[in-house]
Amino acid sequence: MAAGMEILHVDDEPGFAEMASEFLTRRDDRFTVHTTTNPEEAMSYLRDNQVDCVVSDHDMPGKNGIEFLEAVREDYPDLPFILFTGKGSEEVASDAISAGVTDYLQKEGGTSQYAVLANRIVNAVEQTRARRRVDETEQKLTQLAEKTDDILYMFSADWSELLFVNSAFEDIWGLPTDELEADATAFMEHVHPEDRDDVQQAMNQVSAGTVGDVEYRVIRPDGQQRWVRADSKPVLDADGNVDRIVGFVRDITDRKAHERELREERAFVEQTLDALDDIFLVFDTEFRLQRWNEQVLDVTGSAADDVTGAKPTAFVPEDQRAEVSDALDAVLETGTATVQVDVLAADGERVPYEFVLTRLVDDEGDDLGFASIGRDISGKHAREAELERAHDLLGQAKEIAGVGGWELDTETMEMYWTDHLYDLLGVDCERAPSLDESLDVYHEDDREIVEDALHRALEDGESFDVTVRLRRPDGELRWVRSQGRPVVEDGEVVSVRGAVQDVTVQQTRERELEQARQDYETLFNGMNDMAWVMDTDGQFVAANDAAVEKTGYSRDELLSMSPADIDASHGESEVLELIERLPEDETQVFETVHETSDGREIPVEISSSVVSYRGEAAALSIARDITDRKHREQRLEQFASVVSHDLRNPLAVAKGRVKLVRADRDSENLEQAAESLARMDGLIEDLLTLARKGEAVRDWEPVELGDLIEEAWRHVATADATLRVETTRRILADRSRLQQLVENLLANATEHGGSDVTVTVGDLADGFYVEDDGAGIPTGDDVDVFEAGYSEDPDGTGFGLSIVEQVAEAHGWRVEATEGDGGARFEVTGVESDA
Repeated sequence: MAAGMEILHVDDEPGFAEMASEFLTRRDDRFTVHTTTNPEEAMSYLRDNQVDCVVSDHDMPGKNGIEFLEAVREDYPDLPFILFTGKGSEEVASDAISAGVTDYLQKEGGTSQYAVLANRIVNAVEQTRARRRVDETEQKLTQLAEKTDDILYMFSADWSELLFVNSAFEDIWGLPTDELEADATAFMEHVHPEDRDDVQQAMNQVSAGTVGDVEYRVIRPDGQQRWVRADSKPVLDADGNVDRIVGFVRDITDRKAHERELREERAFVEQTLDALDDIFLVFDTEFRLQRWNEQVLDVTGSAADDVTGAKPTAFVPEDQRAEVSDALDAVLETGTATVQVDVLAADGERVPYEFVLTRLVDDEGDDLGFASIGRDISGKHAREAELERAHDLLGQAKEIAGVGGWELDTETMEMYWTDHLYDLLGVDCERAPSLDESLDVYHEDDREIVEDALHRALEDGESFDVTVRLRRPDGELRWVRSQGRPVVEDGEVVSVRGAVQDVTVQQTRERELEQARQDYETLFNGMNDMAWVMDTDGQFVAANDAAVEKTGYSRDELLSMSPADIDASHGESEVLELIERLPEDETQVFETVHETSDGREIPVEISSSVVSYRGEAAALSIARDITDRKHREQRLEQFASVVSHDLRNPLAVAKGRVKLVRADRDSENLEQAAESLARMDGLIEDLLTLARKGEAVRDWEPVELGDLIEEAWRHVATADATLRVETTRRILADRSRLQQLVENLLANATEHGGSDVTVTVGDLADGFYVEDDGAGIPTGDDVDVFEAGYSEDPDGTGFGLSIVEQVAEAHGWRVEATEGDGGARFEVTGVESDA
């Protein structure tokens, strides 16, 4: 048995509320309707009773429908709430939506409105009940999917349909998920052409029922290339067939770049070491040989398999192995050691070598083993310089290219530069420079900085790292990062070693960024509208001069506040929710009221968008003072309120009562009364439309014109009329107001063209037309079909075409009435298409 539905109906017209209750319970026997005439009584009823849906009027004494809705939402955020009111307007609807209304329904003249209301109630209650059942599960799944940087996906078994994908797809592919939802294989268009066969093969493998993984490149729309790894798994049904495919894609771009750098560095080091005439050896912590250069195999005549894992003593005669062991003890204790021993050559000869051993440690100081370079010293006596260079090669094998090195001997005050430092400074390396010459390369304004830093390194043992300018001999000015580190032995600085790195590009970029920041501040503070930037916690982090001037707060005061502190319409939680819901790729526009430091209230229109501020996501809000516009709207609202509330509610009660009486008995007088009431209702409807539709359009959106015409045709009394839609155009318009325009044109055609009229809607170069084959347009100099009140139909209000003209003008369009093929033709031009 279907569950009952408890309805609370609030309306300050008791007669209307009772009549609505009677129609609703007749419509659906699941309804139990309780009526009350004021929100306070309704809130008391809600606290004491279980209610499934609230239906409320808007214009009521004391507290209106929006205020009542806000009060309900504070205690019952998920309770369905339908605003059923005669005071219908875009502003009321907008306020209701902002306050969290479930549905919005405008009171009409006939009793059919109660069937619509009943359907809205059933839909709202059933949807709420269903949503409560799935919310918890859906929330957990969504949170899980959105907490990962990986793309999580689910496809049909043949990859033809996307069943699920999380937002990480947009971050990695650079495409909106809408494209993937429209075409499940759209992601393949951005797979690197050389990798598509591998990807397709992996997809086919998973569709066949086995796990598949593949690494490939993705080319984003901005041209950026990313490396990804995809792991897919088939999900089988009860019969063992592949039902769907699940998996994840992980961005491995950084890993690939690191692997490439390691390969390049390894290749460079290996090529360099193999080019040496010296022997190069690397042993692990167990003294097993792990790495060597080609010279080891050439000298010893060994094969690679023979030397792998060999001990350091394997290459020397037995009578010298004790010396090798002593050198190993020394390198473990001090970090370095030198030993001269013979190496057993391939021909059996003993070749004298001098080995320099260096202990290897990781970044945390843990032992990795040791490395050794051995140089043939047979017949040679002065090898110190060459061995030192070999030692430097071992120590600098991992240095980044583009950095020049230097060393200052504190005893002799002699300066040594590496070859690359000579290149960087643009000078010849004919001789070693003096200390003064080394300092003279720096810009005259920066030399003192380097000189002071070097002095502290020599006197106090302080390391330094400064960014300064130097001037090359050709006059070119370069920015460099100059670093120095003292070498201390027995408490004394014996030398200072350092590096010089060219950072000109980086410094130029930083200066350009600083100029851009200054330009931004000039534009920001030059605006006439108030503007501020908020962080994701809802705190002001920037405010322009107009915000300071118009709110009356100082800049420091504003930067200690949040939007809720100056917003008279939104609380802190509402402001945070607005920020969280702010779309990333479009502007959010809404109205609110700001309160100044002296208590004045300023109505404003807020335009907010997501920006990057100082490297962090933030919200930029621009507030425009709309005080004058609000005054005009209030005067218009006063007129609409009188018509809507003071006339329509009594009229609705009268029509309802006539309907109830006619259900029991009928008479010609009752029929005439009903027709007169309907006539009055039509006049009121058109007057309200004219009063409330005059504003320029602000809410533009793409609209499929053909679909909207078909929808409007269903709302027009068409009898035996025929509609021909000859347009596939997509235009930019306010959908609701465009539908009013189209419905009025279609209604005009069916009312004046005869019961079997044919209405055609087609394209113009910059718009569209509505044409019928009926009686045509009346002629005469004094005939203006768009004039308010003009009508040839005694039952018409005369406002239909006037509303058409008004809606067109609100869009910036033109509408003209002309003669068609035997009938009337209305052309709407100046319409912008959405390509």
